[in-house]
Amino acid sequence: MCCFSLFDLVVVSVPDSIALYPLNSQYQTREAYNRQPMGTTGANVSLAPGPKGEPRGSYQFPGQNDSYIEFPNNGGLNVGRSITMLCLVYMDTSGVSGPLFSYNNPPRGIRLGIKSGKLRTRFNEGIHLNTGQPLEPKLWHYVGSSYNHETGKASLWLNGTEVAERNIGNTITLATEQIARMGATENPEGERFKGRITAMQVYNVALTAEQINEVKVAGRGRS
Repeated sequence: MCCFSLFDLVVVSVPDSIALYPLNSQYQTREAYNRQPMGTTGANVSLAPGPKGEPRGSYQFPGQNDSYIEFPNNGGLNVGRSITMLCLVYMDTSGVSGPLFSYNNPPRGIRLGIKSGKLRTRFNEGIHLNTGQPLEPKLWHYVGSSYNHETGKASLWLNGTEVAERNIGNTITLATEQIARMGATENPEGERFKGRITAMQVYNVALTAEQINEVKVAGRGRS
């Protein structure tokens, strides 16, 4: 006999992303559906093994001023009110600091990054969230942050679980009008990420935990 009914099957509906960068040899720095301009790399960025050990399945950032990917923003990356940013990240060593995806709108630009090995996000000047413990180096982690303008709730996500949350109010406007970068910002004195990044996704809504887990594989350019 069948052990479950059709009512037991839960379909998770996920809104379309505004940008999905698989960041592998197939797509390189192109957006998966050509909705955004192709990213450009600094001189010191190269393809590297991905989360499943696949060759050229991510991008390596050695932690230098010219180790970055810059994503042009012709308005397509501008979310305005709510946001979710997700990616897979691998730190080469402990204590790493640097941007994973950072809008160049100082000092208000939205940023998902690593600070002294801890996952960190900035939604506006002086509004931050951090994980309590550093991420373990030499392992892949599925990380992200979200902000829901309707509820005012900001969240940090680690491997599909909400690990930090804060109500920052619903009166802020997210500064996402300018270019975005990963690995290194334009500030020559800024922090520089050392490790690998792949499967970058951006949404103009705050995804739920179920939706965040649903799109983990999709972020690598697969249906």
